[in-house]
Amino acid sequence: MQDLTLIVGGGPAGASCAWKLASAGIPCILIDKASFPRDKVCGGLLSARAAEILITSGILSEYELEDLTLKKHRTVSLWNRDELLRTYTSHRAPVRIVSRRQFDSVLLDKAASAGASVITGDAVVSIESMSLTTSSGKNYSCSNLVGADGCDSFVRRLISGRGSKGKGMGLEYFIPLTDLNEKPEDLQIHFGYIPYGYIWVFPDGEKVNIGAGAVGSPASPFDIAGALNGFLKDRGISCDKYQLHGAPIPSLVLERNLGKGNMYLAGDAAGLVDHVSGEGIGHAVESGFLVSDCIISGGDRRTVLKNKNCCIDIVRQSMLYRHLLFSPFIRGAAMMRLRDNEEFARGYWNIISGTESYNEMFRRLLT
Repeated sequence: MQDLTLIVGGGPAGASCAWKLASAGIPCILIDKASFPRDKVCGGLLSARAAEILITSGILSEYELEDLTLKKHRTVSLWNRDELLRTYTSHRAPVRIVSRRQFDSVLLDKAASAGASVITGDAVVSIESMSLTTSSGKNYSCSNLVGADGCDSFVRRLISGRGSKGKGMGLEYFIPLTDLNEKPEDLQIHFGYIPYGYIWVFPDGEKVNIGAGAVGSPASPFDIAGALNGFLKDRGISCDKYQLHGAPIPSLVLERNLGKGNMYLAGDAAGLVDHVSGEGIGHAVESGFLVSDCIISGGDRRTVLKNKNCCIDIVRQSMLYRHLLFSPFIRGAAMMRLRDNEEFARGYWNIISGTESYNEMFRRLLT
């Protein structure tokens, strides 16, 4: 079919792309190897910026987003290993904790309701030119191909001949609050355990997601797992009682043009994970919309991607500014700034919530 778009991957990037294309009347098929609902390794933090994108686009209403929200947070405590640096509370829009199992399924249902053909439980096993074959033996041809298939993207390898270079790693446990002697109420970020990464504690009301992640780090997955398990052991939490979940995180190679020609990349497949905050959900959704806009416009990437405040530019900035927080040469000074400087702590929160870009934050701090 000459005007058909094939989307590989049914996470937030693929689902948002399919929803917008179908809403514009453009035929599209979305294919994912998993059957939904499915679990996804992720802290589940949805920034205020991501929430605004979801609502203003129309893919979710405010009521629907509220229904998907497990808990809202405006307070974060920042730690340098065992030292509490500061507890910061914002009076602006909160960040949210969502279940990826529920969130991703709802977005996929939205794409199907808009008219996209959604095929799950069928993996893509080969791609040649603009045709692909699935594990069930089905063949599809298209005029536009979208890779929203994660860090180890099949489509990315087709475009560039390589996967995501220098992958990071995310690991997490879900622990019922009833199992904890100290029940955290607010977000916690613990620096100092992992080079170019951190340990997070994200309560969602009934349980707490405790995980560790690093992007562009010399730490191996074994190192990250050791740091996380040591963190829990020091707090009297037995790791043996809970299942450890893990997944790679794209790192270092950012596809600024979201692919090339009539082959597109979105979300993790395009390397769109923030190298400081770890933000990924909002960037995935926004990049899915950007790819759909490129297709709707007939492939006019230059016009669609010129916005200097889009997810591509934010991730590019994070790749530069991550050194100001994580570099071993100045990390100590950065920790002191978080402890002693209210404006620096506020800037870090604004990065987490997506209400300020890195350039805006550092420009304000330096003036």
